[in-house]
Amino acid sequence: MTYEDIDFLANMERQFSVKKDDKYGKLVHFQNNRFTPYQRWFQYREGYSYKLVDKFIKKFNPNSLIFDPFVGSGSTLLAARLNNLSSIGMDVNPLSTFISLVENTKYTKEDMDCLNRVIKKIKVQKRDSKYRETNFNLASRYFNSEILQSLLQFRDFYKSINNVHIKNLVKLAWLSIIESSSYMKKEGNGLKRKNRKRLENRYVEIPIKEWDKEHFPEDKFEFIKGSLIQKLNIMRKDIIDYPISAASSKVINKSSIGDLSMIQDEIGLTIFSPPYVNFFDYFEIHKMELWLGEFIQNREDFRALKKKGMRSNGNAIDSTKIHFKNKNVEHFSKLISTKKLWNKRIPDVINSYFDDMYVLLKNIFLKTKQNGKVVIVIGNSAYGGILVPADLLVADIAQTIGFKVNDICITRFLTTSSQQKKKLTGAMNYMRESIVVLTKE
Repeated sequence: MTYEDIDFLANMERQFSVKKDDKYGKLVHFQNNRFTPYQRWFQYREGYSYKLVDKFIKKFNPNSLIFDPFVGSGSTLLAARLNNLSSIGMDVNPLSTFISLVENTKYTKEDMDCLNRVIKKIKVQKRDSKYRETNFNLASRYFNSEILQSLLQFRDFYKSINNVHIKNLVKLAWLSIIESSSYMKKEGNGLKRKNRKRLENRYVEIPIKEWDKEHFPEDKFEFIKGSLIQKLNIMRKDIIDYPISAASSKVINKSSIGDLSMIQDEIGLTIFSPPYVNFFDYFEIHKMELWLGEFIQNREDFRALKKKGMRSNGNAIDSTKIHFKNKNVEHFSKLISTKKLWNKRIPDVINSYFDDMYVLLKNIFLKTKQNGKVVIVIGNSAYGGILVPADLLVADIAQTIGFKVNDICITRFLTTSSQQKKKLTGAMNYMRESIVVLTKE
């Protein structure tokens, strides 16, 4: 970036109280949640720890409704319930709202008795001879055929359970083992093959039959059954050992951008982490679970789902209609449009993304009680050697709506490619993940 561009960033930053706060660094990602009761039920890597929300609940003492417009795996709802507060979570991704719902349901003794009976039934299941179809056209490339048939048999099994709470628990356990049972892994902006290894200067692909023998036992059905039982035992242990007396949270499968009319009560604290303006298509990352879990039925469903989400990538753009123009957002999108880009839609995505943030924050402002707080976990990005300071831009937008910007807390600095790093000389301290704290005064 040029000295002029860096000066522009510095001038923007001077408007706000920006500080480094290490105590949040380990809480803004999901890394440690694989050991956390309830949150370990499904490894949702885009989430943050419920302990982050707990810190802000204790700091601000909202004593009223907690809201998360991008609920993800339900960290916000879990923290609210642990503090005996009502909460509402929304998300356009049906997988996300399903995970949040199951993790934040209040389970009864009758439910646990039913779960025990179901686990006993799973233990005696044998592989049947029925061949099962799936609408997911990539399934044969992503799974060993015996493993896929075993997964589909257990899908039929959970669909036959009458107790809705337990049916959902078993389905979530089943969804949670899909990635580990496949040839694919979530990495970067999508799914990568596990049998492809990176050497010092090249990639090599291990023959799939050879990889199969090394990673999966001969009896594939018993492998899937054992994985499912292991996950269900973890879930049962969490419910028994860490009971939550608070009522279930409300979870809504709908985009939060543009319509919050379903929220009747005033909001005391909103805390969320939106998709970052990094061109990632988060639906692609979860497509195995979305397809096999029957949240979508065909390609049209999948395409439509991508366009319902926040306009943070090219697949989400269905028009360039902008409700509100922000001069600082336009400054960066115009700068980027002069660069050689790997995707020509990047400037449109940047304008659309911050327009969505404006619409969302405006509606949150209207629903928030006086002196209510909004906490946003957000990461900056870069395109063509131009940094996009999402934390500063969101703070600037919030200020135009009427929020007071209390703080921008830098939680950690982000990495980028060596090529991008060279272009960002002098601006790497802006390549960061931050928490923006707002107040409705």
